[in-house]
This record gives sequence, structure tokens and C-alpha cells, in this order.
Amino acid sequence: MTPAEPTYAAHSAYHVLRSVNTIDYSVAPAGGDAADSAPASPVSWLQSNAVVFGRGNRVHYKNMADTEDVAQQLCKITSSLGNLRLIQCGGKSQPNVVALATSGGGVQLWDLVAKKMVLSWKMKSVTSMCFGENLLTVGDERGTLRHYDPRAPDATKLKEQLKKVTRHQGRILKAAWKEDGKYLATGDQNGLVLVWDARRPQVPLDVGEMVQRRRKMQHVGAVTALAWCPWQTKYLVTGDSTAEGTGTIRVWDVVDESPSSEWPTKIELDAQVTSLHFSPHIRELLSTHGPGKVSPAPATVPTTPVTATTPVTPLEDPFASMSTFVDPFTSRISNSVVVHQFPTMRHVTTVSVAKKNVAGSVLSPNGHRIVFAVPEESQLKVWEVWGKFKAPRAPSLYETCAIR
Repeated sequence: MTPAEPTYAAHSAYHVLRSVNTIDYSVAPAGGDAADSAPASPVSWLQSNAVVFGRGNRVHYKNMADTEDVAQQLCKITSSLGNLRLIQCGGKSQPNVVALATSGGGVQLWDLVAKKMVLSWKMKSVTSMCFGENLLTVGDERGTLRHYDPRAPDATKLKEQLKKVTRHQGRILKAAWKEDGKYLATGDQNGLVLVWDARRPQVPLDVGEMVQRRRKMQHVGAVTALAWCPWQTKYLVTGDSTAEGTGTIRVWDVVDESPSSEWPTKIELDAQVTSLHFSPHIRELLSTHGPGKVSPAPATVPTTPVTATTPVTPLEDPFASMSTFVDPFTSRISNSVVVHQFPTMRHVTTVSVAKKNVAGSVLSPNGHRIVFAVPEESQLKVWEVWGKFKAPRAPSLYETCAIR
């Protein structure tokens, strides 16, 4: 007997994932300094449903609730600050705040409603940013984390209240606060992931795998994606990118010292992991991927569809069921979005979304749409990703009491 085809809820990405439109977008060319060479993907999504993004050194925003709305310019980065590298929108406690960072170490906070800059300061380099509960956390080239209070009345008071800590030994590429503000996760170019308790921010938590008598969360490649699970809050999922073009997704339990091994905790892929997102509506995890690893050409080129020759588990090859013709020399998930069930990590769907590198993505605040950043195509690609959950209709009193 052949196994039954899996079924998916109507609001699953399996049914919903589709292209909507595109937005013109560009990243300022990298300069010679170290901060400018860090991966740049200046785009973020505001709580009020506006996407804020870069066009070179100009910052624009677009109301995503109105499909006819034309993008408006917020500001232009002056040449003395270098190139625009990062944009980060505030969370629920800073719904109208936008943080900008430049290759020259400039940081600016803007009020999008008032359309004015409220704070600005300079530091040596900025390689990552994220907002927490009344905090803006900034990671730098040397592995230092700085926690700023965006409510400070001026830059002098801001720096007086600054808290900083250095535990990473390399450029901090990603940082993400849990939605409840209790934990912060950070990842660097050397593959190290650290988790911090907001109550004790000077020392990272002792979590991860046992390595030489201590626990450690370590990737092979640079950490390029982080996501906290919103409905199984003890899980942190991380992704990396190696120089060879491969990537790995890891699942970490930051609460239990001896976590259950019932579900997969590691998936090795032949393409870089550039972003990760959980759906707030359904138990699914989305990952985006770069061009991937290019394999040497075989002596003969197969002309049949790529299929699994023997039954495998989703962990061994989550994409073996793809019944499409693919280039045998490139990754099957090259420049694609992949959706997994969580925590089983079973493959749901894979869709190619670009011809060039998907540098990253941002999820809408309501979790229904996603924007893929594809700088080499000069586009932001807007897609539907997860639908609205519709609870089953409760039977009426007449239906429950009717005589059959």
C-alpha cells in the first residue's frame, strides 16, 4: 500500500503561498571598510503595516494595506555616515520607531508618524540590530552587544544609560529578542549562538550541546538566521551559511537541560539559510535560501525527474518528494522558500521565489504576508504565506437538538 498523502489546513503555506507584487529596492554598494562588507538587507516591517526599505542611501516606506499606495521617501543618508546597511522597525512598545544604521557607524532613530529624526549617535560599527521591550540592541564588528533605551530624551542621556557586554569573538550578524522580552539570542560569523536572560544580561545562559564539559550552541558556518517559536516558547531555531554554499537549521531547547530527542534537532541543507520565520497561526516554520552549493558535473546528465530511490525520513531528505525537473549541478532549494512542519520538521512545500540570491525576508506583523529581499534583482517580492485561521463553526441549538 502506498502511504496516504498528507493533508494540510486551509491556512497552511501549502495552500496559501503565492506571489502578490514587487517593490523597487536596492542596496548601496559595499565600500572598503569591514562594516560595509557585512551582509546588508535594509528592509523591515512596521507594526502599523508599513514596509520600510532602502533604495541606495535613501530610505522609503510603503503602506502595505493600500495596494495602490506609492512609496514615500523618509530620509537620505549623508555621505559622511557611509552607506545604509540596516533598517529595524520597533516592536509593540515602539510601534512607530525606525532604527537606521550605516557602514560609518551612524545610528538614527526616526518617528515615522512625525517623519522626523528623534535621536542619532555614532559608534565604531553596526552589524546587527533588534528591538526588545524598551530596548534597542546593537551588535558590532568586534562581538560587543550594546543595549540602548530608545526613550532617552537625547543622545547624552542615551549613552549614560548604555549597557554593553562582550562575549562573542567575531562580528555579530543576527540578534532576536523573544516576544515576551525575557531572552535575547545572538549569532556571530564564527557560528556561535548565545542566549541571554534579560534579568542577568552580563552572562549568557549555559545551554546547548555538551562540548568539553560545557554547553555550547555552535554552527559550522556563520549564523545568518534566528527565530523564536511563538507557541512552543522554549525553542530557538537558528540557521547558518558556509563558504561552500551549504547551510544547517538547528533546533535548540533553551529550558530543558536534557531535551527530548523525539523530534529532529538538525537538518543539513545544500543551500545557505538566509532567514527563518514561525507562523503565529499554524505549526509551521519557513526558511529562505541562497544560491546554494554547486556540485561538480557528473559524467552523464540524468534526464528523469529527481525522486527518491528508497523511502527516507523527512530528516534524511526533506525534499526528495519534489516531482520537478531540476538542474543536477545546483541545489534543489536554490533561491527558494521552504516550509516545514514544526517540531517534526516534515517538509510541507518548496517554491523558487527568485533567480538570484534571496538575501533575507521580513514577516508582516499579522503573519499573513512576507517580503523577500532580492538585491541582485533590485526587488522586494511580496508574497502571501499563511492564511487566516477559521475556527470550525459550532453547531446551532437546532442542529444539536433536531430529531433525526
